[in-house]
Amino acid sequence: MASSYRQSAYNAAGVSPDDASDGATSSNTLTEQLEYFSGIEITDNCADFIEGLLIERGMSVIYGESNSGKTFFATDLALHVACGWPWNGREIKRGAVLYCSLEGSHGIRNRMAAFKAHYAVDPAKVPLAILPVAVDLLNPNGDAQQVVDAIQAVEKATGLPVILTVIDTLSRAMAGGNENAPDDMGELVKNGTFIQQKGKTHVAWVHHSGKDQAKGARGHSLLRAATDTEIEVTADGPRHEARVTKQRDLDCAGEFPFTLKVIQLGTNTRGKPITSCVVDYGDSAALGRGHAAGAASARRHLTGHNKRALEVLIDLCSASGQAGYPGVPSGLQSVPEKWWRDRFYDRASPGDSEDAKQKAFRRASVALINEHLVGMANRRVWYVSYAGGGNGHDPGHFTGH
Repeated sequence: MASSYRQSAYNAAGVSPDDASDGATSSNTLTEQLEYFSGIEITDNCADFIEGLLIERGMSVIYGESNSGKTFFATDLALHVACGWPWNGREIKRGAVLYCSLEGSHGIRNRMAAFKAHYAVDPAKVPLAILPVAVDLLNPNGDAQQVVDAIQAVEKATGLPVILTVIDTLSRAMAGGNENAPDDMGELVKNGTFIQQKGKTHVAWVHHSGKDQAKGARGHSLLRAATDTEIEVTADGPRHEARVTKQRDLDCAGEFPFTLKVIQLGTNTRGKPITSCVVDYGDSAALGRGHAAGAASARRHLTGHNKRALEVLIDLCSASGQAGYPGVPSGLQSVPEKWWRDRFYDRASPGDSEDAKQKAFRRASVALINEHLVGMANRRVWYVSYAGGGNGHDPGHFTGH
């Protein structure tokens, strides 16, 4: 509880402790930001809207060489946040997303279309908007306020706070500035901070690697100094990997191998296919790694809802599984995803609400798929040991309710 000294300071400033706690600079003085020692209490971990990865109202840099897959990775993150889907077994706090595609709209629209087609999502239920024009975030009189205005417009349209704003790419936002100059990079960071504070959003910059890849993202070092989270994306043939290289307030850990799965969207005026890609974490995990051994190890450490969901699926496959369905490995016994979900609900705690059961099943099913213990295709699911110890299965992405 705030001390009388601290409360007096708030009263003098005309604000409440709750108003001052979010770091917003709503006055011309810093009085309302004071926290007196006698009122300081223990706090929970910082608010990470992607569990263990990105924090609310923070700043991140997702960087890599050209064709490393960094934009696909950023798009996949953004869409998982907007959909509220767990990502790589990590919980997500759902919110609206503004994706600033400063290098044009063609690529980002096709990436969004590929995600929509691959996961059969209802676009009306995905609170994401793109801003497909260049913006100037270098100059003091540039477009920072207009980005905040865009954030507020998205919030009004979706009814949700814009929890994530992606700016792709940083170099285009510099509007011709010098990335290596401290003054120019300082102005860019300042404008980014303005968007964070006024828009109450996390700002994720998509950026390029420097000439010396070992030195990280391109440009002046003050960018990294100001960054809460830094993620490097690399490519080695068909295999890509995103790796956390800096965390200010979270554990600096996380490696996320992935491949890019080609999705055909249609044909152009010449009759040639229009394609884009979606990020596939499952396929990449099977490249050159001990997949079956990893699955066996993961099974031994399952607890709670994850363990219960897997047990339910094993029972269903044993009693009612059928082979021969499209997309399911040959000879494999699978069941409809709805059966799995409904049976899990039956075994969930009797006192749980319908909403609690839905959340528990979504988290458990996505975790099991990401651990390569469960495969999914065309709304059918299977336990991977039924496919000869996990060989040849194609783990999908859970899109159930």
